[in-house]
Amino acid sequence: MPKKIHNIDGIKFGSASSNTRYGDKEDSLVVTLPPQAKLSGKFTSNKLRAAPVNLAIDNLYSSSQGSKVLLINAGNANAANGPKGLIDVKRYCKEIASDLDINIENVIPFSTGVIGEAMPVENYLSAFRKALTKLNVNNWKKAAGAILTTDTKPKIVSKEIKIGKESYCVTGFAKGSGMIRPDFATLLSFVFIDAKISQSSLNKMHSEALKVSFEAITVDGDTSPNDSSLLVANGNTDKFIKTGSLAEKKLSKIIIEIFKELAELLVEDAEGASKKIKIKVSKAKNIEQARSIAFTVAESPLVKTAMFGSDANWGRILSAIGRDKTLDDIDKVQIKLNNQPLVKKGYIDSKYSEKLASKAMRKKEIFIDINLGQGQKTFEVLTSDLSEDYVLINSDYRS
Repeated sequence: MPKKIHNIDGIKFGSASSNTRYGDKEDSLVVTLPPQAKLSGKFTSNKLRAAPVNLAIDNLYSSSQGSKVLLINAGNANAANGPKGLIDVKRYCKEIASDLDINIENVIPFSTGVIGEAMPVENYLSAFRKALTKLNVNNWKKAAGAILTTDTKPKIVSKEIKIGKESYCVTGFAKGSGMIRPDFATLLSFVFIDAKISQSSLNKMHSEALKVSFEAITVDGDTSPNDSSLLVANGNTDKFIKTGSLAEKKLSKIIIEIFKELAELLVEDAEGASKKIKIKVSKAKNIEQARSIAFTVAESPLVKTAMFGSDANWGRILSAIGRDKTLDDIDKVQIKLNNQPLVKKGYIDSKYSEKLASKAMRKKEIFIDINLGQGQKTFEVLTSDLSEDYVLINSDYRS
């Protein structure tokens, strides 16, 4: 949790409980945005796309002038529910739009939770209405907590940057600890900027931040039908960011830092995880090869379980690299783990020490450095180990 959470002018949060899956825990969040706010949304590439995702995409595309509101619920994904799923999400969006006297296109829904269970619409609608009575600019911690499912703690990052004589604040929160290998974002992520930014600049900032953050993490290789990332600029006219300016570059850098820190917090809180693992693939012939091999190693169950058991079984890493379809041979592959030599020229390094390698493996943070000797491209992936707890959490997730 950051030492200071910077409020974003015009952004208010209210949360309440639907009294469904999590009892009286708050699991329903309302976020109100000022009329001048601009939104950039990125959503799951999974072909099983949840009803709220479909409606959110449509509404972002067709939203009109006026205040906007985000409706976020945890506990029920409203995915794989057929036509009724869309009917249900449209219903509570329409009701809240009517309550606030805004167009339904200005209501953007998000859901996370169990797939294939009918949406208890009345419960969530009642919770959203209650949340509206508790709107406050300071409710960041409650907001971050209300969207959690299997996460063990809220994840918030907040930063302030001074550009010239003006200060700009960026604050965001995210959730997700399993079913994580999004192609664009995590399960749910919301980042807010205190500035006026053009739509094109906002979209660009969003895409650039995602490439080096949520697009470079994996917990288990699975993508969710509800993955959603939202970047919001509140439209503060006193803090206008000109496209192509130095201010835009500096602000973009801070946004990238926010996204990267949120992504790291997700991996640290991955289901059942005891270690954070960074895998760097360098000297690849192209970025596609570097990315492919990094994810192949990061998602290997044998590599991940060896990491959990602190077993210096470097053969599992080399085997994962060797089965990647982008690589023709392993004759130039070098591998180090926390700077300990494991592999050189595709086989055991002459400097390898079982004792030192095992000691390095016992650390909570693991850095696997893979040099392919093929070219000049580099890609890094952040992942976690695979423990018994991960199996236990996911074996009875619906219970």
